[in-house]
Amino acid sequence: MRIAPPGWLPDAWTAPEALIKEARRRQRRRWLAAGVAVAVVLAGVAGVAAGVAGHRPGRPGPRGHPGSQVAVRQAAEPAPIPRSIGTTLLMWPAGLGQCCGPVAVDNLSTGRLVQSQRPAIGAGDFQPLLVPVGRWLVYVGDGVATAIADDLTGRPRVLGPTPFFVPAAAPGRVWLFQLQQDTQGPIRAWTMALSGGPPSRSVTLPAGAYLPAVRGTDAGLLVQVPQGLALWNPGSVPRILPSSPDFADGFDATSRLVAYGAGCTSQTIPPDAPQEPGAGYDTCRSLQVLDVVTGKLISFPAPPGTAGWVPNGFNLVSAISHDDQMIAAYAATRPQKTGQVRLYVMRTADPSRRAMSVPSSAAYLFARTAWSADDTWLLYQGPGGHLWAYQVTSGQAHASSTPCCQYTVMAATPSRSG
Repeated sequence: MRIAPPGWLPDAWTAPEALIKEARRRQRRRWLAAGVAVAVVLAGVAGVAAGVAGHRPGRPGPRGHPGSQVAVRQAAEPAPIPRSIGTTLLMWPAGLGQCCGPVAVDNLSTGRLVQSQRPAIGAGDFQPLLVPVGRWLVYVGDGVATAIADDLTGRPRVLGPTPFFVPAAAPGRVWLFQLQQDTQGPIRAWTMALSGGPPSRSVTLPAGAYLPAVRGTDAGLLVQVPQGLALWNPGSVPRILPSSPDFADGFDATSRLVAYGAGCTSQTIPPDAPQEPGAGYDTCRSLQVLDVVTGKLISFPAPPGTAGWVPNGFNLVSAISHDDQMIAAYAATRPQKTGQVRLYVMRTADPSRRAMSVPSSAAYLFARTAWSADDTWLLYQGPGGHLWAYQVTSGQAHASSTPCCQYTVMAATPSRSG
């Protein structure tokens, strides 16, 4: 059953050329940011290869702030990530040499880290490149949307003659998109069941919409239009989200919630910076979380002392937990032009509570996060560029020796026995 868009969304339309140019300029900058993440990974992939050669859950070396005994002790003493976490982490690219190499597969339930040629993710300006959908992984493979079981068994299945896809609201389905003429032409869209079967009847996105889309939601397909992000159902007028957010300022979206920045400004790493000089990113005064069914909008102001929330992009980061109860996001530390960020966690059901700082989570721009399969642990980059896990309910932080988390793709799936 499709739920009609709620009445809180203002109507769209008109498509001024200036708005189109600005939206696409910002989208190109976001793609550049994703490219920076690839460059960061390829500069340090030797650590992944070394880790694959002989991985054991362990502790990273101490790396605290000068003069902070608490930070040093916290980084030196965390226990290994518990195997009861029931999660396998996929990270790409993990190979040496030119882009893009194999996938690093870290089974946190067994402590086994391996390199795999499956899924064979294709390089390119696609967003997403890979997302988990139920017990499947859907990815861009050899220029087409492809699906494989999330335990990487069985033959990959081509879903359609296009690399453009997003998750659908219906379980086990994805939206596929195809340009009918060129980058300025109409866009055809249809859904496919990952378990097999014929495609749905195709529809044409509204005039002015452009790729990439975000995902299917319980209130319609979340797409980009010149005025901002909009919810759209076939036969209806697109409805712009509150604050008219830009795609580049997205944090994450599920079938029920959409998280995006408001009051965002563009930043650039200085050309003389030691890391990624010239890289562009945004900082936002607040993080908005919209329930697309009820229309409830909650806002989390940037944590005190920070320079603003840093969006990492839709379908690139697992920020919202699977049960929609929590969201994790990075905020820029001062001075903001250094590109340093720190991770925070918030409860979406209790916006009155302050954002909780995640222990030992200082990182550089574009670090990825992921929630464990049961939503009890947040996986993130800890000291020394190693994988850490934070349990929100207990406040405990555990560590692994796995290199993490400056990847283009980082996805968590349930571990299977054996």
